[in-house]
Amino acid sequence: MKTYLIARAKIEDRSNKRGIDSIINLAYMGASEYEWGAMPTSLSNIRKNLNEYIYLDVKIKDQIVTVFCKDSQKLDVKKYLQEIASGKMNTKNGNNFDWYIKNNEERTLCVRNRVDFWWDIENDLMFWIKSTDFEVKFKEKIYNF
Repeated sequence: MKTYLIARAKIEDRSNKRGIDSIINLAYMGASEYEWGAMPTSLSNIRKNLNEYIYLDVKIKDQIVTVFCKDSQKLDVKKYLQEIASGKMNTKNGNNFDWYIKNNEERTLCVRNRVDFWWDIENDLMFWIKSTDFEVKFKEKIYNF
């Protein structure tokens, strides 16, 4: 599984927003590939196929990453995350996942304050650093639309 388009976001409570936007704050990606309905199209694809989606917890270095993906993608997910975490998979506007996973505190602290959620809009999957509280909110927003 490969991708070129991963959107970055910060998990935040945003009561002034609706739907998934009320729990994540998407970063401005600065490229047309992320515009013109790409995000709503991916979300629509996910919601059309919700019965095929599962949650996986995957250990990458010392982090547990929760992945929301199709059951058919689960066999490839760990390798996919490892490639992104190692910087071997180049994405359009950088995804900062590799910086988040690295153990260099000074470098990762900056990223952790801005990014802790990723959305692959080509493969219609999402992943985040394990958070039980967030997962409860995510399930509420993804299934109730």
